[in-house]
Amino acid sequence: MRPLALSLFILLLLPSAAFAVSEKIEKQTLISQGKKRTYYLFAPSTIKAAASVPLIVMLHGSGRNGLSLVEKWKDLATKEGIIIVGPDAQNASGWRIPEDGPDFLRELVEMCKAKYPINPRRVYLFGHSAGAVFALNLAMIESEYFAATSIHAGSWRAEADFAVIDYAKRKMPLAIFVGDNDNFFPLTSVKRTNDVLKERGFPIELTVMKGHTHWYYDLAPKINKDAWDFLKRHELTEDPRYAGLAHAEEVGEVNKILEEINGLRNKASGLTDQLNTKEQELKNKDFIRDRDTINRIAREEMTIFEESAKLFRAAADKADQAGKLKVGDKYKQYLSIIAQHDRKSAEVMDVLREQAGALLGNESFEVINAKRNEARQRADKLQREADKLAQKAEQIKS
Repeated sequence: MRPLALSLFILLLLPSAAFAVSEKIEKQTLISQGKKRTYYLFAPSTIKAAASVPLIVMLHGSGRNGLSLVEKWKDLATKEGIIIVGPDAQNASGWRIPEDGPDFLRELVEMCKAKYPINPRRVYLFGHSAGAVFALNLAMIESEYFAATSIHAGSWRAEADFAVIDYAKRKMPLAIFVGDNDNFFPLTSVKRTNDVLKERGFPIELTVMKGHTHWYYDLAPKINKDAWDFLKRHELTEDPRYAGLAHAEEVGEVNKILEEINGLRNKASGLTDQLNTKEQELKNKDFIRDRDTINRIAREEMTIFEESAKLFRAAADKADQAGKLKVGDKYKQYLSIIAQHDRKSAEVMDVLREQAGALLGNESFEVINAKRNEARQRADKLQREADKLAQKAEQIKS
């Protein structure tokens, strides 16, 4: 990588104001939450003191830094009279709450406002890849602080990610640009994000670029121009309002709990494979001759069913916990149904454990078989009830 040429700001002393402009990208630092944070800023010399200038905060992709986007926007910023600032994520691998925002980004924006004639109602977000995902999250968390958001090659992918939508107090305008050959954010994922946001009332525009991959940098001039054409149409109708870190941390907490729920469910589902293996072992076993083997398998099945029931109940408890946080009514209802579903699934496991335990009895084969069939019928009934709850949850989610 060639060395970055640094230059001092030229101070323009004007009767009404003084602010720094430069033809070069400036690498600067800011102390935020006790840590030195690096950012790259470009304020074109075309800016006038009496102007009302837009600001774009740029969020880079994984393994990159703020310069990677700012240098690609520099020419357009000069032509259009835009101030652009690209902070570095604390960890180059990706953006995180609360380490990277929203507090840090707010401090950065407010510092820029203090130095330059920025229109507070025209502060925008642009993100690429990991930065695009973070921009989407910030667009929901700080929907009344930023005017609009445009992203390239990004979307929400996990179902838990969509919970952040409930935190948006304003339907922020959004634009997504993506290639139809993007292997990191495939069209199905991007279109799902677009469709859900549109269903929730957000003014969103999706542009699919034919033959384009995840690589932003070769087509940056076109992507940037189209992104700016979208952003510049939008402005806050009143002065910005900042929600703050506590708001963002709660979003992160909800997503964390939903991930834990999915993890517990996946573990419970994984145990099913073990049970299938045990059932195969039971086949063709003679009730009298293979009694010891049958008893061993029955005890192993009972242990697996017991563990699976515990996992489902733990997932239900997590869903109840998430439902007590500040989420929208839709997600409260969704989480309530999820909790009911997982407890019903735990009941299924309890009855199946009872079915396996019947094999340990001293009764005749006919009596034991009758008990197992009766337990199986109860388990099937409970499973149908669980399936209905799952369908109800899906309807709420969609």
